[in-house]
Amino acid sequence: MLAGVKTATWKLLADVYYYSGLAQVRNRGRVAILTYHRVVSSDMVRAEHIQPGMYVQSETFEAHAAYLHERFVVLPFAELLEQWRTGELDSSKRYCAITFDDGWYDNYRYAFPILKKYNLPATIFLATDYIGTSRWFWPDELAYIVGDARKRMAEKEFAEALSSALVETSPAAGTTMPVPSLSIESRGEIDSDWLIEQCKHLPSGTIAGFVHRLSQILGVRVPNLRVLLDWNEVKEMAGHNIAFGAHSCSHRILTNIPLAEVEDELIKSHEALLGHDLTPVPVFCYPNGNFDREIQRLTRATGYLGAVGCEIGLEDRRPQDVFALKRISVHEDTAASDPLFALTLSGLR
Repeated sequence: MLAGVKTATWKLLADVYYYSGLAQVRNRGRVAILTYHRVVSSDMVRAEHIQPGMYVQSETFEAHAAYLHERFVVLPFAELLEQWRTGELDSSKRYCAITFDDGWYDNYRYAFPILKKYNLPATIFLATDYIGTSRWFWPDELAYIVGDARKRMAEKEFAEALSSALVETSPAAGTTMPVPSLSIESRGEIDSDWLIEQCKHLPSGTIAGFVHRLSQILGVRVPNLRVLLDWNEVKEMAGHNIAFGAHSCSHRILTNIPLAEVEDELIKSHEALLGHDLTPVPVFCYPNGNFDREIQRLTRATGYLGAVGCEIGLEDRRPQDVFALKRISVHEDTAASDPLFALTLSGLR
């Protein structure tokens, strides 16, 4: 009930914002850096148990492309950096840069043809160790495992299996995995989104062990299905107005690993792009948006000219911190109509 009221309220606010003309004013002289992840079909949403905040459907993305083509100056990221450097952004125009995180195959299958149709540039930040492989990121493995199990298991049975996996993969024998606030009795129905957020606080090895053990206990195997780009697809896209940047090698959360490993992630992901004859955008994308001052310092020291995270907002004609550039996350739940997309582009939500 509460979720329905919230959704209706946002739709009403979006209509007021869009039809009042405020959408024409808010973005003038500002830059909206958009964050997409996946562009998918409805069949893929059902089959892969994709997190709601991770996708837009292909029809929605085409509507976004048409909207941006008509109303915004859409800049390649490298050109945006140069115009910030020279102070050439026009205060009467509305600017946008389109970015995708991770390097999903559906970026090639669904988004790429639409971007070509509207002649729109974009940047895809690649987690380079995964490109050209059939590996899945652990949150997607976990979402698939939980989604599949929940279709055929009672809540109590599922909760007991989850408890067993947590205990068996705990860091020390006889202790419980330190997932903050985990109480099956008080949670009621456990969803994969909540579980994923809790696991992000844990060491990478612990997460991998937990996901593997949960898969065994629940009897769910993640399909051997390539969900990320391969290097041939990357090269084809690079020849048609799509740029690529580094999103680390392993996609680990950088604030959870030693600084020496952070430096390796920064350097080797950039080198991987160079090694495939690409000219990388000199911008790093922090996995999960997590960084601190030391990580920013390393990012600058290893040769990047900027970095993006997950802080929501617009950038002005000069960014406050080019190594903490704000972006706007776009997904189906919040941008499935022109008014909702306009409100999303405002950077106010």
